Amino acid sequence: MTNICAAVEDTLTKARATAIKLRGSAPVLIIVPDRFTLQAEKILMRDTQCLLNVRVITFSMLYNLLSEELKTPVAGATPPLGKGELVLDKTTAVLFTWRAIQAVRTDLVYFNRSVDQYAFAEKMFNTVNQLTSCMADFKNLAKNSNNDVTKRKMQDIQTIHAKYKELTAEYTDGAGMLGWLIDNVGKSKIVKSAHIFITGFEHLSVQRAEVVRGLMQHAGEFVAGARKGSEFEQVLNQIRFEMGNQTAHVAPRETTPPSAPLLKEGEGV
Repeated sequence: MTNICAAVEDTLTKARATAIKLRGSAPVLIIVPDRFTLQAEKILMRDTQCLLNVRVITFSMLYNLLSEELKTPVAGATPPLGKGELVLDKTTAVLFTWRAIQAVRTDLVYFNRSVDQYAFAEKMFNTVNQLTSCMADFKNLAKNSNNDVTKRKMQDIQTIHAKYKELTAEYTDGAGMLGWLIDNVGKSKIVKSAHIFITGFEHLSVQRAEVVRGLMQHAGEFVAGARKGSEFEQVLNQIRFEMGNQTAHVAPRETTPPSAPLLKEGEGV
């Protein structure tokens, strides 16, 4: 069952009422943005001394929970990425991006003048991360480019991204974590038995929206609290509309941003 509430407090109130009614018989998971977990817990526990089998989590905590559950493979499930429980923070991911750039510096055809600047690594990480969150096809970035300058930029991005993935094969970064969730939420017994609430977001990346789609499809109950008129509400309504369409599950979604931010030649120099 899916329901879109009007506000954060409404959603948390519904979550609290559900948890009290269930008395620990089924998990209640509340997904909120990073740095909002403590505030959500305070609202949740207002006028309540104890709630059983309730967790306030973020998307990365959801990954940790499900990757732990699916360490023993089940039919159709993808093994957890790398070390599973370790999701690289941005600082470490940028460092790996820097190492990737240094490893392929002689292969770059457009950004070769920027390779000695560490700031370039952060800008490149941000660009790659946004493309990944939009579920861009890295193997065909250059092929799909419509002019020579863009093609050379995309060729370098492909080269750096491929080396970055090689260097981080033993780890999980934020984009990889979301990609794993997209593929595996439907295999989780926790998800299938859980009452899942999500609130506090203003917008979602394409990857996070696809995770939400999976939760809507497979959770025992799914409740979303969105501010009226927000981008988050629009995304939720679009997913609900597509799920109500019998052909929506086979219709391709537009996953590449119309104008992904690209670094300029020599940026960071």
